[in-house]
Amino acid sequence: MGVMVVTVHYIGFHPNLVFQGFEQIRLRYPIERVYLVYDAKPDRYGAVSRYNLKRLQDQLSFFKPKLVKVNPLSYSSVASAFYMILEYEKDKEILIDITDMPPYMASTVTVITMMFANARIYAVQPQQQGEFIPDPDTPEFADFIARKDNLQLGAVFEVEAPSKRIEVYENEREVDILVTLYTKNGSAESITKLIEWMGEDPRDPVIKATYSRIVASMEERGLLKRSREGRNRIVKLTELGTAIAEARVKLGVSRPPPAPPKPEEPLSIHLP
Repeated sequence: MGVMVVTVHYIGFHPNLVFQGFEQIRLRYPIERVYLVYDAKPDRYGAVSRYNLKRLQDQLSFFKPKLVKVNPLSYSSVASAFYMILEYEKDKEILIDITDMPPYMASTVTVITMMFANARIYAVQPQQQGEFIPDPDTPEFADFIARKDNLQLGAVFEVEAPSKRIEVYENEREVDILVTLYTKNGSAESITKLIEWMGEDPRDPVIKATYSRIVASMEERGLLKRSREGRNRIVKLTELGTAIAEARVKLGVSRPPPAPPKPEEPLSIHLP
């Protein structure tokens, strides 16, 4: 049996979507525990959340979900609740579903999640998007936009984060690896090929061992991933690695290392 997984879901307006996402997760991982987080505010948003909570609670009754109430507009409420869950479940793999979270809550949860190596975030994307928006070529489109844009400022929130930032790459060699892979369609068929692209000699055991350690470290930090295909172990950029490489290339602050020099051709002597 694989690693037992704990899932955490916020219940808003789309419990059916949350449930469908959970069903996909359940097929991939053995589920040990389920947390359902809901809006406890005494307003209409809270009423919707609590109503949908009961629906999802019934669907997931087999897992006896743990209920956690929060104020999704309160940094301290959200941060405290999720820190408590992640700390309690720190020996498990944790998957946090942000599908139904308001933006401020999702940002807060992301900050807390980054403090725990065993926690990951996911979201469920619906097949249909924007079907409730009128055809842009009709008069109803402008009226719809005006109705949606009629909110007035209530407050401005800052999402506090730890002042010590995460260093996702440690040196310029790692940046060069990202950029090199980015310019080579995002992957190398092996570490040997990557070393060649970096202009170094893969036959040197010290160099090969060094790159193996670097790639493993970058994989742990979510920049690269390795997968076996046949006899080769392919090295690929993750979405995060791709994003960083693309940004640095577009900014003009990074470029791939120069191609290795071609080996000199042996001198040929023609005797008469």
